[in-house]
Amino acid sequence: MLNTHKYRLSGLAVAIALSVTACGGGSKNIAPEAFNVSVAGTKSWMPVQGTFAVSDANPNDTLRITSISENGSFLHASAGVYTLSSGLLTVQGTNFTYLPLNDTTANVQYTVTDGQQSATAMLSIAAPVSDPLAYQQWHLRNTGQKAYSMDAEAIRAFLINDVGFDEASADAWIASRLNNDILVPGEDMNVAAAFQQGVTGEGSIAVVVDSGLEIAHEDLAANVLPNRSLNMAEGALNVTDPTSMSLLGDHGTSVAGLIAAVGWNGLGGRGVAPDAKLIGMNYLNAQTDLNAALSHGIPGSGITTSEPLTVFNRSYGISYPAVISYDPFDEALQAYSAMALRQGKGAVNTKSSGNAFRRPGNITWAGSICSDANALGLTCLNGNFEPSQNTPYYLSVAAVNSDGRHTSYSTAGANVLISAPAGEYGELAPAMVTTDQMTCLRGYSGFPRVEAGGWPEYDAAFTPFNYPGHPENPSCNYTSTFNGTSSAAPNAAGVISLIHSANPSLTYREIKDILVKTSTQVDANNAPVVLPVGEGSFTAHPGWVENAAGYAHNNLYGFGRVNAGAAVAMAKSYSAMPAQVVTDWNLIGTQAGDVSLDLVIADNSAEGAVQTLEITDDVRIEGIQFAFDVANAELRSDAWPSQTTAGIDLAIEVTSPSGTKSVLLSSKQAIADPAFDFASGYAEGYILKNAVFLSNAFYGESAQGTWTVRLVDTNGADLNVTNSYWPAGYVNNAQPSVLEGFGIRIFGH
Repeated sequence: MLNTHKYRLSGLAVAIALSVTACGGGSKNIAPEAFNVSVAGTKSWMPVQGTFAVSDANPNDTLRITSISENGSFLHASAGVYTLSSGLLTVQGTNFTYLPLNDTTANVQYTVTDGQQSATAMLSIAAPVSDPLAYQQWHLRNTGQKAYSMDAEAIRAFLINDVGFDEASADAWIASRLNNDILVPGEDMNVAAAFQQGVTGEGSIAVVVDSGLEIAHEDLAANVLPNRSLNMAEGALNVTDPTSMSLLGDHGTSVAGLIAAVGWNGLGGRGVAPDAKLIGMNYLNAQTDLNAALSHGIPGSGITTSEPLTVFNRSYGISYPAVISYDPFDEALQAYSAMALRQGKGAVNTKSSGNAFRRPGNITWAGSICSDANALGLTCLNGNFEPSQNTPYYLSVAAVNSDGRHTSYSTAGANVLISAPAGEYGELAPAMVTTDQMTCLRGYSGFPRVEAGGWPEYDAAFTPFNYPGHPENPSCNYTSTFNGTSSAAPNAAGVISLIHSANPSLTYREIKDILVKTSTQVDANNAPVVLPVGEGSFTAHPGWVENAAGYAHNNLYGFGRVNAGAAVAMAKSYSAMPAQVVTDWNLIGTQAGDVSLDLVIADNSAEGAVQTLEITDDVRIEGIQFAFDVANAELRSDAWPSQTTAGIDLAIEVTSPSGTKSVLLSSKQAIADPAFDFASGYAEGYILKNAVFLSNAFYGESAQGTWTVRLVDTNGADLNVTNSYWPAGYVNNAQPSVLEGFGIRIFGH
């Protein structure tokens, strides 16, 4: 009995010993140690990795970080990510990744444990290297900032002190015009997500084809390729310096800043692709056929077919209330840059869609011709009116605001491929913060601009950042009022530079495909516009239309707002597309050189004129063109004192073999003059003559099968608009319009 008792006591002792050993070895668990960690040299929006300084004398212990606190408050992690006041801290084991989002220091206390005991220490991260204006660049990272616009206090003081409003009237004025709903955090291009993947545009070249480029600008010079820019103006003393001498702002300099202002240099803001390189061409000051060719990189332009020239940005266009005939010369130049450059991979051309949604550009004589379109939410002009926008070689870019919705001016059309931020006018809603001509002696910000406005108190209240002396813009080297599709196009060009930087082997078609597949659908509830026509109706704007291939397109937005983070991620693992196929034109009627189709488009009839065309080519569509000859004898440039409504009333809808519909013309648009050709002038008696419309709505569908086009005259009444050209207004057409010729050409694979 005694021996058995001893055995049991011995077993108990062993069990106790094993229990103690399991807690850390030996007879005592030793607490872990934690040491202060300091991190310096970070870059804003760029992740940095590190390790918590922890140790444990017990070799079998597993250490983990159990808590993070800031300013005495414990933070809760979501999937291992702690949201600090200055950025995001991701913890994995005893390692961390820190993403600085604000330009401030990060000081947090961390706790490490071995399961029983713990220790604490500090993690201190210095303020990142940054750009002082980047925090206002909502197009890059939207936090709901105003970008120096919407200064209610200054505007109120101006209304009371300089206009004579009483306090109640000033408050009412401000309440009716300042809408904070336009400030929506997160509505941006997701550029920070591209940077977090280590992609900043390195290895890409962007060409700014514009009014100029200040190559010595403090925030551009480091990215401007030396001696590569072209001053195309006749008699230029330095043909490699396109710096503008304008006193009131240089469009091209502001465009260049959006694409590739130098990042993390402590100056200004940053570009979408802050490590991309720049070439400038002041083509707008010398628009000859030769200079147009040079601006597409032909031999003699200084551009070689072997260099990584990624994108030409073209923030300019034509706004005229007539449909301009197709130009084969334009297409040949576009095809060269898209097919020959970059060792045959091609360069992308980004093209602003236009600023004529509400009015026909700078054509003031048209008066209120677009009033009906404005009231209905339809575009005044159409992007397809401009021949450079109706080939797949140019990527037409529309503009959105800081709430992700359509701007007041962005021209719509079936040709629109994508959209990008641009904003309103920087007064009552945010615009772009970007580079401006240097010094306060010239530029959008500066004394000459204030003097030209004639009311300096207005400028100081509504555009304070541009007014000389602003503490964040002391030398007037930057502006906060740049906008228009002129801003949307370079923002998209910057994203294209990032895509190329992520995968330089991509062709221009593959870059386009990535944009189609990754862009963000904005304004998801965008409503259709349906017009009553005769005894029926016509859908003038269908909103978002998902095609048979699963892609949703909208004439306001294309396939949506560009998403840099998603595009870069796709670029890194992209599989090559099949070779491109461009079919011959399939033509009938006068388009084929045959007799007219003589298809009558009855006045104010929803039935319209319907024509079909069979396509036998089994091609997967990347872009499709439609050619038209539509006559109305009453539409003439010399029809004084009145003009016909025939062009304004015309609507065109195309239906694919898969049943997808695309509206090429909505009607109510400003077709106030006969069709125009640069070589031969007006085609009197024609609404459309050798006119080509591009639609991107059928992307990914098969072209094979029966295509149906419906042309509708949507109105049977006079349009009571008078102006100096047509003092008797626009009289409803007495004769019906006639479809004489039609054709289709497909780009795809």
